[in-house]
Amino acid sequence: MKNDLIDRYVYAVTRNLPSKTKDDVCNELYTLIDDMLESRCGDILPTETEIKIVLTELGTPSELASKYNPDGDRYLIGPNYYEKYKFLLTIVLGATALGLAIASIVTAIIDSNVPWYFAIPSWFGMLIMGLLNGFAFVTLLFVIFQRKGIDVKISTDNLDNLPPVPKKKAIIPKHESLMGISISIIFAILFLIAPEILGVVFVNGTSFVPIFNTDVIKSIWYIIIAFAALGLIRDCYKLYEGRYTKRLAAVTVVTDILSAILTFIFLLDNRIINVDFSSTIVNLFQDDAEFISNIFSRFNIFFLCVILFALTLDMGVTVFNALKYDN
Repeated sequence: MKNDLIDRYVYAVTRNLPSKTKDDVCNELYTLIDDMLESRCGDILPTETEIKIVLTELGTPSELASKYNPDGDRYLIGPNYYEKYKFLLTIVLGATALGLAIASIVTAIIDSNVPWYFAIPSWFGMLIMGLLNGFAFVTLLFVIFQRKGIDVKISTDNLDNLPPVPKKKAIIPKHESLMGISISIIFAILFLIAPEILGVVFVNGTSFVPIFNTDVIKSIWYIIIAFAALGLIRDCYKLYEGRYTKRLAAVTVVTDILSAILTFIFLLDNRIINVDFSSTIVNLFQDDAEFISNIFSRFNIFFLCVILFALTLDMGVTVFNALKYDN
């Protein structure tokens, strides 16, 4: 039937569709509307109110146009992901800015020969590059989620599938996951950009000795990025789950084991520790504190034990709580 409101509705739906599909969609819509009006009104001429009811049932023109659009969902980051995108982007940018600030402040303290009018522009340059990289990483991640349709919804609206209310001890505090994410980002920034600031000022205050061999550290940058990425995956998934579950336990065990393997590769290389650091420590303590001297002369082994202990503790706590609370 011919009706001005129907014509305007169909036009609004089809006006931005590709020309090769526009006519077909237009005919399909007129047929569909006629069928719905006939089903509703029978042989009686539909009133304007009944036409509005039928068009309302079909949906708004923009909704219907989206369904007929052959390009499908054209959002770069759609509404289903946007809140989570903003949330994670805030964390990543904040942690990146904090890590760069720490690196710059410590660098300025240990290298006071650099004039402030060189140091400040250099810091702004690193800050802008760091924030751009963080922005690009998070945005690309969510674009992939959007294009692949990966579900990152934290809750469900389906009444039949609502998760049970977790016990208080089964809930993972949000700040714990956020701290883990921040530590992973700061770790990567410090080791990739300014590993020389990780050092010791000795008692006489005349010398600052880096702990690590910076040339070796920079040559194995891919291990540092992989280690940080595993930490980010683990803590982002903790944030996503929000409670101890068997899925979280599985993710934690896999990422922690991989992190342990990378730690072995990273720290069992004897070149990783700065020779000057080891010799200075040994000379400093000598006979009166042999135990301390032995620890610092093999600092890579000591550091390895600390990280392995932390990873084992993380796995143990997560698996124990998952088995206890995720029934």
